Amino acid sequence: YFNPLHVGHLEMIEKARKLGDYLIVIINNDYQVGLKGSVPFMSEKDRIKIIRALRGVDEVFLSIDKDKTVCKSLAKVKPDIFANGGDRKNLNDVPEYGICQKLKIKMVDGLGRKIRSSSTLIADAAQKKKTK
Repeated sequence: YFNPLHVGHLEMIEKARKLGDYLIVIINNDYQVGLKGSVPFMSEKDRIKIIRALRGVDEVFLSIDKDKTVCKSLAKVKPDIFANGGDRKNLNDVPEYGICQKLKIKMVDGLGRKIRSSSTLIADAAQKKKTK
């Protein structure tokens, strides 16, 4: 979601870049951010601009999905590899598993160090501001 971008995201992008010769980053749209229940910290336009500016990112694609997945976006982009952060034990549990199998997209999970979520970072910052 990159809402906001943090060190774990940067590590994920750096590692994903090493998997191929062209890196497309799918950005979840604002509707998806709302579905996740996240605080709308940054708009999709801001997130696109920031991710596009990162070294190693060749292209940014705004998700066309209207659920918490990027299945329709993957079907549109048709990458060779779907790289994701996270620490899932079983790739079969990833919502995009089915579309990746259907389109023969290799799945790579667990890229980037697991740190506190973006939502937690925002909540902690808000709490610190309240206690001042």
